[in-house]
Amino acid sequence: MTRIIFAALLLVTACLAGVVAQDSPEFGPPRGEEEVRDPKPTPQDLEVQKVVDKGLKHLASIQNNDGSWSNDVGNKLGNSYQRNIDGIGKPHLGVTAICCMAFMAAGHTPDRGEFHINVSKGLAFVLSNIDRDTGWISNYGTRMYSHAFCSMFLAEVYGQTRDPVVLSNLRNAIRFIVESQNRQGSWRYVPNQADSDMSICVCQLQALRAASNVGVLVPKKSIEDAKDYVRKSYNTYASPGSFKYQIDWDDRSTFALTAAGVVALQSLGEYDTHTYIGPSGQTIKLDLNKSISYLLAARPDRVASWMVPGTRVCDYGFWYGHYYAAQAMYQYQFVSKRTWEEWNKKNREHFMRLQHPNGAWTDEIGGFDPDKNAFATAMACLILSIPRGYLPIFQN
Repeated sequence: MTRIIFAALLLVTACLAGVVAQDSPEFGPPRGEEEVRDPKPTPQDLEVQKVVDKGLKHLASIQNNDGSWSNDVGNKLGNSYQRNIDGIGKPHLGVTAICCMAFMAAGHTPDRGEFHINVSKGLAFVLSNIDRDTGWISNYGTRMYSHAFCSMFLAEVYGQTRDPVVLSNLRNAIRFIVESQNRQGSWRYVPNQADSDMSICVCQLQALRAASNVGVLVPKKSIEDAKDYVRKSYNTYASPGSFKYQIDWDDRSTFALTAAGVVALQSLGEYDTHTYIGPSGQTIKLDLNKSISYLLAARPDRVASWMVPGTRVCDYGFWYGHYYAAQAMYQYQFVSKRTWEEWNKKNREHFMRLQHPNGAWTDEIGGFDPDKNAFATAMACLILSIPRGYLPIFQN
């Protein structure tokens, strides 16, 4: 099959959407050639596709009648996932968006594919939870993470369907992200919080990038402020190449945060090494090659603390970290295709071992019951489907 990726995508989609896109090019162009041809699937590709299909069938089987997927609503607290008392077992907006994107990453849209009804119902659930005045997407206490994933999902749907209702809601959701950006140029768990962190920043940036890709205006200032924040989060001396959790309050670096930092810069159009002028006028070199080296050395399945040994149980950061690391490595193949191929090979081998007989994956966020976990299952399916290129946000 041949898929044509037009270099002038932003201009064309802006015209179709009836918006002015000249404020958005600061994201920088996507990497890649004008035309991409899918290679003939290898036996390994077909095996992975079967694994993903099994995961998608599990997701379809546990979707709620209202189109949502349930997950305990909560937030990261220290090194664990804290569940909100009022959000246990509730329909989860962010998880619903991630599940729908897992289907779309495998080629299913709201109007075509074996699982189109599941995606359509999930879309209806997300749309029903958008504040028509503010654009805020929330229910049962979900926060900026969920808002960002829902916004990105809407952008991917609009890119496929050109549905004017989706576009209207997408514009409102993106406006909310822009208006929630703080003075540091980033975002935190709740809107308009004074401090920021990298894990939230990358989610919002990907939502903005996805929206910009389909012609929705994103102000230059918002992009530049975010770019400045991400650059400041880069570690030049301590753990060179890694990214900090926060630039002021908490400078720890982890695999997940570094993967997020790399993807944040890639979303902003920076793919390798850049120099820029720091706040004191000094020249700072930001080398993403060092970031990739950091990720290679800190890969979670090589670190015992990320998993309960001998089980399929992963902690709260396992799938989040791998989700961004896979994207980072996929884009990095323009520097080293071998690095991506080896990373993807390890992902395939490891994730297939982690899958439960019913098609599910488990973790701390989605729960350890394979009959109920939607979050880990959707994340695993998304990661394994990145090379297929159906979601524009993943295309290189």
